[in-house]
This record gives sequence, structure tokens and C-alpha cells, in this order.
Amino acid sequence: MSESEEEELIVKYLSNNATARELNILSDWILVEGNAKKFEKYIQLHLEIMTSMNVPDTDKIKNNLIRKIKRDKIRKNFVGFIKYAAIGLLIVSLGYYIQHERSLSNKTNVLIPEEEAITIILSNGKMETLSTNDNREVRDAEGDLIVVQNKAKLSYPAKLGNQKLIYNTLNVPYGKKIDLVLSDGTHVYLNSGTTLRYPVAFIQGASRKVYLTGEAYFDVTEDKEHPFVVNVNEVDIKVLGTKFNVSHYPEDDNINTVLVEGAVEMQIVSEGISNLESVLLAPGHKAEWHRTSNEISLSNVDTSLYTAWLRGKLIFRNTPFKQIREALQRHYNVVIHNTNSQLEEQLFDATFDIETIDQVLESFSKSWTIDYTIVDNEIIIK
Repeated sequence: MSESEEEELIVKYLSNNATARELNILSDWILVEGNAKKFEKYIQLHLEIMTSMNVPDTDKIKNNLIRKIKRDKIRKNFVGFIKYAAIGLLIVSLGYYIQHERSLSNKTNVLIPEEEAITIILSNGKMETLSTNDNREVRDAEGDLIVVQNKAKLSYPAKLGNQKLIYNTLNVPYGKKIDLVLSDGTHVYLNSGTTLRYPVAFIQGASRKVYLTGEAYFDVTEDKEHPFVVNVNEVDIKVLGTKFNVSHYPEDDNINTVLVEGAVEMQIVSEGISNLESVLLAPGHKAEWHRTSNEISLSNVDTSLYTAWLRGKLIFRNTPFKQIREALQRHYNVVIHNTNSQLEEQLFDATFDIETIDQVLESFSKSWTIDYTIVDNEIIIK
């Protein structure tokens, strides 16, 4: 492909006029060593042309583009169509920094994610609704302080252990996150769609045990006499003091924990089974319990991929669209129905941070040439 043909193809892409075949050609071309730099140069040239046409905020757009290119390194070891899907998604995502906001007028409806409140269920069954814009105190019927809220952070005061455990249950809906500080000082960062049941105060001489459904990152206060235990369905994760991520949503077949710092043990606790398997983790490793085999596997991983949600990012590496779709539903609090079975199993590499759900959908629409509509505030992929 000549230099003029390369430039013409990139300009067609940037002007949103490239066909699916041309996007595939561009995907192949950008994988060749040195072409990523050319791509950046052409973008800068195109932006200079746009500047002469009085398009606003081009400096900001250019900086965002360059930052995105440097951040999302182009991977060269894809096979088959994964290469086209992943790279196509990358270059399409860049386009949002040089375009005005696109209207959804061609869709059946405008997508408006619903707002749901974070709730705490107290030991007496009373439900308290929380707004992350508030600063407040929650007290029991006797007027005793239970928890202090500072916007998106909840803190339980340190207390002497009670004679019996008194539990609260925190429910974080889709589209929300919250930082919880337990009475022992342990930080628990809860992701969207997560429920945590935990004691208001821990009992002297007993382990510190909490019950999780969803995903959370734990920064545990060390206490050698009182091990910290996270129960997730049929698995216990035991620690003394450490930082780790745990994920298991109701739709997931497996339970995984990723250790960032310290040491943890994952143990199967299924009732009626003796000699249950347990695995010790070292930092930088993931332990995953597989429901079908009732076994635990270990792997070395990049922990930043599993904790990206703490920084407001969604990072997918070699991930089936089914898992991406479920993560998007939780992150944006939307409903996505996919009728394309082939797409459901397709693997993608993608990174999203400041994109709206509309921009994310348009990225997938271009990279896979899928069509979707919005009906009754739900996304339907054909």
C-alpha cells in the first residue's frame, strides 16, 4: 500500500467514511512495525486540517488521542479474527476524541441509565437508603452510632467486641461503587452490583468473617490473633493482613481472587465434602475455583487488570463478549440483550475509562459491524 493510499484510508476512517473492509485493511496495516507512529502522525496532520476549519478544542483532542495511543499498546500476537476485533475496537475508540457527540436519533429510543440508591440493611431489618452526595450518621433505635457516611465512604467506629455478632448488609447497585471501613480499620472497596454482609463489630477470640457476592477489593488490617475471612459461596479466603481482589457475581461459574500484597489462602468449604482443597497464593497470582470440577487453579497475572475498576477503568484482555456485556451492564447500570450467538463468544481486547455507554456501543458496532437498537431503555444487539 502506497503512502498516499495509507493516508487516504486513515482520513476515511477519521471522517467516519471507512467501510468494514477498509477497517480490516487498516487493522492489518497498523500491526506492522512502525505503522503505529505513522498512524499518530496522520492523526496530528488531520487535526491541523480540522483546526483550519475552526473545529473547537483540537489541542485537547490531540492530547487525548496521543495519550490513548501510548496507553493502549497494539498487541501483535493475535490469531484469526481476534486481531481484527481488538485492533478495530482500539482505532474506533480513538475516533471519539475527534468527533462531536453523536446523536442516537437513528435508534428507537434514547438510552437513559437508571439511578438506584445504595442501601444498608441494619440488624433489626430496617433499610437505610444512602446518597453518595450526603454526609450523615446512622444510629440505632437507642441512639447509638452505627456508621458514619462521608459521601461515597462509610466508616464503622472501633468498638469492643460484642457477646454476639450483629450484622449489617450493604447493597451496591449497578452503576455505583463505595468505600467501606469496618470497625477493625479494614478497607473494603465494593464494585457495582455487590452485596457484603459483615459484623458491626468483631468478637474477641473469633475470626473476622464477612460474606461477599459480587466484587470487592480488600485492604485488611493485620491482626494475627483474629484472621480475616471472606466467604464467597463455596469458598473461604483467609488472610492476616493483605491487599487482594475477590470476584464472584451470581452469573459467574467461577470464583477468583487476585493477590496484590501479602498472603492469602483459598479453601473450598462445600458441605458434605471431606479433605477439601486449599491453595496458598503469592503476590501477583490469581486463584480460581471452578464450579464444574470443584477444583482450584493458580496462575500468574497482571494484578492491575483486575483492580482497574478501582480507578474507574474497564480493561478486557482476550475476554469473551459475554463477560464484557455483563461488566458493561454493571458499570453503566443498563440492560443489554444479545441475540448474536457468534458475537457472544468472540474475544476482545479493550480499554474504557471516560467513554459513555453510547460511545462504547458504537465502538463495538464498528469493530464487529453489529447493529443494535434501544427499546424501552434496553439495548438489543441483533
